[in-house]
Amino acid sequence: MSVRIVLDDPHTFYTNLDFISGRIVLSLTSDENISAIVVKLEGESRTVLMRPMNVPNPQLYAQRQRREGIATENHKILYKVAQVFPTQTQGIGMGQAYTLRAGQHEYPFRMKIPFNNGCMEPQAQQQMGLGGFGLSGLQQMQYRHVKRTLPPSLTGFPGEAEIRYYVKVTVQRPSLFKENRRSAIGFRFMPIEPPRPPKTTNESYARRPFQFTAGLASYAKKSSMFKKKPTPLSDTAPQGEVDARLPSPAILTCNEPLPLRLLVRKLNESAEQVFLMSLQVQLFGQTEVRAMDISRTETSTWVLMSLTGLSLPVGSPSDPLRTESLIDSKLWDRIPLPNTVAPSFHTCNLTRKYELEVRVGLGYGVPGEIQPQTITLPLRFQVEIFSGIHPPAALLDAIANAPAPTIPNRPTAATPVRPQDPAYPPQLGTPGAPAIDDVPPSYEDAMAEDMTPADGPRREFSGVTDVNAPNMDEKVAAPKYSAQQGSPGPGPGGPSNNAGSGGFGAVV
Repeated sequence: MSVRIVLDDPHTFYTNLDFISGRIVLSLTSDENISAIVVKLEGESRTVLMRPMNVPNPQLYAQRQRREGIATENHKILYKVAQVFPTQTQGIGMGQAYTLRAGQHEYPFRMKIPFNNGCMEPQAQQQMGLGGFGLSGLQQMQYRHVKRTLPPSLTGFPGEAEIRYYVKVTVQRPSLFKENRRSAIGFRFMPIEPPRPPKTTNESYARRPFQFTAGLASYAKKSSMFKKKPTPLSDTAPQGEVDARLPSPAILTCNEPLPLRLLVRKLNESAEQVFLMSLQVQLFGQTEVRAMDISRTETSTWVLMSLTGLSLPVGSPSDPLRTESLIDSKLWDRIPLPNTVAPSFHTCNLTRKYELEVRVGLGYGVPGEIQPQTITLPLRFQVEIFSGIHPPAALLDAIANAPAPTIPNRPTAATPVRPQDPAYPPQLGTPGAPAIDDVPPSYEDAMAEDMTPADGPRREFSGVTDVNAPNMDEKVAAPKYSAQQGSPGPGPGGPSNNAGSGGFGAVV
């Protein structure tokens, strides 16, 4: 017996409201007794962290290391089940068995991807355990859960963190001496972006002042009788401010260029010209990994562009004070975000945030005689990245017309909270335990039940690899962790582990 999954028109990646359809192909070399064939749509958010070694009592740590040295969390963020055999028309009975003849059998399936994660739903977790009391379901109830839009697929942290999505099939056999047959195939997932705020003229900005030093000694150069004498400089070197601006709120879109503006403001009178000498733009991604009472933040860096050896004049020495000179956006307006950048997200045990840093290198002098003195100004933003997959208009209308959620009244009597050991956090449902994070999600599944899939452009997304688990006739093996394939090292569009300096941010 062998079983495999064949998807209809497989996408590069799927998103919310998409239908995943295909066929279950069951090949039998002889007659077999089958109880049922079940298809599952699953998503897992898994984290693994080592506990710190600085324990006061080494002997106590040695005793506890075997059972407490590693902290893990595995959230079933997506869990949908459909039975394709026997169907309702064929009749479903508990413990019944059906004899299938030798040959090839095909069973179609079609399942819809919801909006929100489902790990906080007790009904779904009970289905995962045996009779509602399985270990997996109990572990899920112990963790802290959030109700948010499903997160994107994520790899790149081998053995530490991953988010994966699968279509799985189980062929159940009634005999205790015959193992069930399973197969699985993975797929990439990119969520629909949340409703965008209305456009305004407000801008987020990062600002740095600069001031050159007049009369700074130049580097020694070989003299030549044919060389023209250098142009004398004034006693006042230029000074001013550099602004990097993004629309407010600062939102970037996957696979789209930066909506960036760079301005240089003149703050004094000087006879010398200011020049743009270099320009570098980097994106920093902070991934917060949480497992039980342990957390760790991993930083990734994408160099979006790096230009050096420039000598582009900025403004003019004759400009009046407070004049703002706009740097030509042709330097960056055709460079999209790399397709390895996932949108910002927050789920039960993983959070991804971003910062954008613009490093502007300035010099001064006269045309053809730029001084060796160079100032580099780091300008940094906190940004949010959207997937660029726009929600259906009908869904936005339904959300706009939905009644405001009511907040239930809570008893005023406070329950006494007992002191807690930080090493043993309380579980959900106990006095003093953290409540389920029921912040209103971006979308409600009930609103989207009858909505059609999102219609519009879908940007390339290749931030994950190894998403296609091999078809397995036996039990599905544990997924392997792998680094991002094809992710270049430090350079344009490639993630690295470089650090950057800070800046200032505000809204105007």
